[in-house]
Amino acid sequence: MILLSIHLITYNNEPHIEDTLQSILKQNVDFDYEIIVGDDRSTDGTYSIIETYAEKHPNLFNIKKNTKQLGILKNFKTTLDRCSGTFVFDIAGDDMLKTNDALQKMVDVLKSDSKLGFVDSGFDSFYEETKKTIAFKNKTILLGSKKDYKDAILLGNIAPIGHCYRKELLYRYVDFNTYLNMDLTIEDYPILVDMVMNTDFERINESLHIYRVHDHSHSHQKNLDELVFQKNQMKKLFDFFSKKYNVSKEIRDLYLNNHYKTMLFYAGYFSNKKLGKEVYKNINSKSVKDRIHYVASQFPIIRKLIALRKKVKLTR
Repeated sequence: MILLSIHLITYNNEPHIEDTLQSILKQNVDFDYEIIVGDDRSTDGTYSIIETYAEKHPNLFNIKKNTKQLGILKNFKTTLDRCSGTFVFDIAGDDMLKTNDALQKMVDVLKSDSKLGFVDSGFDSFYEETKKTIAFKNKTILLGSKKDYKDAILLGNIAPIGHCYRKELLYRYVDFNTYLNMDLTIEDYPILVDMVMNTDFERINESLHIYRVHDHSHSHQKNLDELVFQKNQMKKLFDFFSKKYNVSKEIRDLYLNNHYKTMLFYAGYFSNKKLGKEVYKNINSKSVKDRIHYVASQFPIIRKLIALRKKVKLTR
């Protein structure tokens, strides 16, 4: 009997997928598990690498390359539908399990209480460009209260790294059909919100994963249009959840203020006058940084001077 399904969706992860797969295969566990892969028509060598591993471990792997590109959310759901485990651990094709007992620890927690919908755990952030690692990046939120954790998820401040779910409750509480009809490109935020608002959860106070941060990642684009599109999709979802779960005014105001401040940062970074004017007026409590980002959005020379100062500081 399969106790755990490792849910792996991929798209053009050739530089990282082998590290991801090896970190899974190194796990020491006392239960049966499967690796369910949904590749969304990668155009590089990602799927060929996965096929090689599947040939070596035919009893572990269940792989599929989509006949047409589905997008992140639909690929997540169709891959989830192929999972047969009681629990589902979701991992991206560019992340890794840090310790050889990570899967065992997450499953042990879920087995200990049948009411738990999911367990979260710690991760290190590895920045490929600088080769720097921030150890146990999410330690503060894991050690905080459950209310603070719920609020962080509603605010979109929880990275989807290290979550293992009870599959039965994923299907019971996550409104996949609604989100698919909303034509979303985001899968982690709506899943986490529905689960944290409807189920109990636990957290493991240990870093068990490695989260890669790189320019090719869907969540770390450096294109203004894509960044704005993603932020607006998050706001659309937040507005939806505000009504669905009667979110407090305090959290609504905090989310909106953070949303507009982030958009203003984008406007300043890319010196976009129109966006800067639109979002600046929506910020209630303007900080010195907000004013700098606004000026940078209106006058490109300011942005260049800021970038030059940062470069000089880094080279000293």
